[in-house]
Amino acid sequence: MDLRRDARIVVVAALMAGGAPGVALAQAPTDSYYNFIMGRHLEGDNKVTDALAALERAAAADPRSAEIRAEIASLQYRRNMREESEKAAKQALALDDQNFEANRVLGLLNATAAASDRITEAQTGQFVRESIKYLERAANVAQGPPDPTLYFTLGRMYTVSGQAQKGVEALRRVIEQSPYSVQARIALAQAYATVGDLPSAIDTLDEVADDSPQALEEMGRYQMSASLYKDAIATYTRGLAAQPTNRRLKQQRIIAAFEDKQYAQAATFAAEAQAQHQDDSTFPRLQASALLKTGDAPKAITLLEAAAAKFKDSDTQFMLADVYNDNGRGTDAERTLRSLLAANPSDARVANYLGYILAQNGHDLDEAIRLVNRALQADPGRAEYLDSLGWAYFKRGDLGEAEKYLSEAAQKRPDHPEILDHLGDVYAKRGRWQDAISAWTKALATKEEGIEPAVVQKKIDDARTRVGR
Repeated sequence: MDLRRDARIVVVAALMAGGAPGVALAQAPTDSYYNFIMGRHLEGDNKVTDALAALERAAAADPRSAEIRAEIASLQYRRNMREESEKAAKQALALDDQNFEANRVLGLLNATAAASDRITEAQTGQFVRESIKYLERAANVAQGPPDPTLYFTLGRMYTVSGQAQKGVEALRRVIEQSPYSVQARIALAQAYATVGDLPSAIDTLDEVADDSPQALEEMGRYQMSASLYKDAIATYTRGLAAQPTNRRLKQQRIIAAFEDKQYAQAATFAAEAQAQHQDDSTFPRLQASALLKTGDAPKAITLLEAAAAKFKDSDTQFMLADVYNDNGRGTDAERTLRSLLAANPSDARVANYLGYILAQNGHDLDEAIRLVNRALQADPGRAEYLDSLGWAYFKRGDLGEAEKYLSEAAQKRPDHPEILDHLGDVYAKRGRWQDAISAWTKALATKEEGIEPAVVQKKIDDARTRVGR
């Protein structure tokens, strides 16, 4: 039955107007089209049970109609009756596998299922593939203007499945119909970013950024990814003009200034934010980080000491211990870490750092090894902890154990300069000069912080004299 062209529409129109002949009234309860129209009418009146009953009567009157089953599936989907909707849609496809609405509903249902956080990665992938299959089929048989919901969902599924260029194409069709749809533009920007076209991602969001805090924040994130730090600062400043109490925007602006090496500006931003949010320990830590970059370690320490006393939170105290240690105040660092560990003996981060400081200072090495092993029990295989353990063994003179743990750490983090530097020291101590040169050279090549390049280069130069080069 073609419900769009059924001649009985004349009868239905007469019934709805109250002017139908008696014979038509007698036939109405078994008329599929009458019940189909009544189902839609009843749903419009929010009489969902009655609407479904009318549609089921329509299906019983015309059991070979895929369109009626698809309408049932669509109504159930709109009412969040997912299992029933899936069953009805599959019944429709058994009658006509090219039915637009049944494919559309199944595509949307699978997309919803893929977004669940209660399924495995493999299940997510399967739902995404199923969603694409049904939505593509619906798109291929669609008539009339593009369905924005269909193409929006298809675009998102393409993007998460690694077909971001197809995602761009699908989502651009949505934007053509709804140029100011914020969610469509956010999805399109994500697709552009996935294919590496950050300028298009930024331009896509700029159209609606002033009207959407979410779009503006996303635009700032893409500017950061494109290393357009000054643009990101300006974007976050625009956002704060509209949302002056938004802490996240303030944090992002500080980070953007930090990345742009505007350390004094970052410190100023952080101080302003702290004055507005005196209950938040994040901003003193960010300000201290910026001050350290300006070379003002004493002011950073004073700031952190005050924040640690006020908030008594582990993050601020841990940072204070780190700054103490970096500025030659090892005793203060150790005292602060021991206090933290006494308050929370299971804190692996603190146990590891205390163990590392003891190893670095070359005293209480047995305790250092115990502390780092405690950290590894809580977080097995972590490269930084393996490095601490290997370094403690090195300081104790147990070169076999030192190499064992430092080699494992370097395998896990081949880009970590300090780990590579430590491994080079072990090789050198064992007389393996070529291996030491290789490790130190890799450490320098990372161009990351954590080592003193001039010191490492001198070790390489000295080692080369030993191997006759």
